[in-house]
Amino acid sequence: MFPKGNLNRIWLVLGALDALEKPTLVNITNAIGMPKASVNDILIKLVDGQVAGVTVEKVNTEYKIVEWLNIRKEVKQIYKNNACKVG
Repeated sequence: MFPKGNLNRIWLVLGALDALEKPTLVNITNAIGMPKASVNDILIKLVDGQVAGVTVEKVNTEYKIVEWLNIRKEVKQIYKNNACKVG
C-alpha cells in the first residue's frame, strides 16, 4: 500500500477502474484496500479533470474511464501553459 499523499494512489484507483466489472466507490475501495474517504477524494479529482490525460465520468454509482491519453504529452502541455517564464 502506498502511504497517504503518494501519487501512485491515483494510478492504483485508475487500475481498479479499468479492471473492475462494476467500478463503484465500494468495489474500488474493497479491491485496493484504501480508506473509502481517500478513494472518494481521488475519484472526485479524476471526475473533476485534475489528472492530466485521463477523463473519468460517474454514471449513477459507477465510474468509467472515458479517455486515457498519452500522459507524457499532456504533462508537457500543462508545463508549457503554466510554467513561469524566466528571463
